[in-house]
Amino acid sequence: MYCTPKAVQEQILKRKLLTASGCAVTLNKDRPDAATRRPAFPDVPDDLLLLLLGYCGASSLLALETASRALLELLRSPARHKQQEALWCGCLRSRWSREGPALCSLGDHERRLGLRPRAPARQIYRAFCTKKVAEPDIQTAALERGDEAHDELAFIAVVGGFAGVPSWTEDYEDEDGEKVNFLRWQPPSTEAHLGVFENLDAGLTGATVAELTGDRLRQALHVIDLRSFQCVTLLNTIPDKGMSFVDGWDTRELRDDDAVFFTSPQKYMMRDLTVDKYPLIRPGKGGNRDAGFSLVPFLGTRPTLRHPLPGDADDLPPLRADYRLLFADFVLEPRPPLDWYDEYYTDRTRFIHKAEDFCEFVAEVIRQTHRLCNW
Repeated sequence: MYCTPKAVQEQILKRKLLTASGCAVTLNKDRPDAATRRPAFPDVPDDLLLLLLGYCGASSLLALETASRALLELLRSPARHKQQEALWCGCLRSRWSREGPALCSLGDHERRLGLRPRAPARQIYRAFCTKKVAEPDIQTAALERGDEAHDELAFIAVVGGFAGVPSWTEDYEDEDGEKVNFLRWQPPSTEAHLGVFENLDAGLTGATVAELTGDRLRQALHVIDLRSFQCVTLLNTIPDKGMSFVDGWDTRELRDDDAVFFTSPQKYMMRDLTVDKYPLIRPGKGGNRDAGFSLVPFLGTRPTLRHPLPGDADDLPPLRADYRLLFADFVLEPRPPLDWYDEYYTDRTRFIHKAEDFCEFVAEVIRQTHRLCNW
């Protein structure tokens, strides 16, 4: 059984026309002027009905929920939330084969405990279906204090054809000994195989990463506010700052011949636009309520299968190898970049580099982005 939107609409129309009689009408094509009446469909067991609904698409399922109050009550009943979650997880995986499993996993903890998820799959579907590209410059607003936004934002990281849920870490320090906050997605070693990259060393002599890898290293970061179920895309880009092979680096995750790819920082600002529309040209007018952050993506990859070419040296990285994704990092810069010097040291703009403050800022980005898009 597969429910199309047209079939659903026809069924809804028939039900509206025949509500008073409580019967369904079947037309006999051989006798167009005749119609035979038969009793309404017998009651279908709930388990069978939910099984049949699993073959519906999201649009058909929404149409059926709208048309049938009984069906909506069935799906929303406390005893049936597991089946409802299964239905909408199926819709998520069907529409977004890459991000769908990660989106469904946002409610896995509650599902394992038999509880109604804090992030229901139906609401996640709506949020991701209506996501917007985040506004990089927003109007100054009072940011909330505390850990509320930190606990209520869900992030989805995408690299090439793979996606996952990143988590915050503070295990690293910069050269000054200050803790660095960043989101990291680290897929299992058996997943996220990116394929063969040929002549990566050419990236150091002028060829761009995009020319060598195509979209296989395109990275995106989506964020969903689980309070409003609104979603934005914070970044969607390809590494544009080159790459380096690991050779004797003092790091825990990387080993020699791993390849690290670098990307330009993604900058977001909060300015009082009613005070000064051109803060970069006329500094000193922004006021100390202004704020901003700089998010820097990194990709770590590892060769899993070498394809040496004639003449390859043993002490050099392979010119042709299968790579897998080690990690995707989204690092909050611990201090303002040099090109923001005037804004942060002359205008006293607040530079955000802690996870809690970043989440409050991003929550405001989500609110203002969707408000602007709805005008």
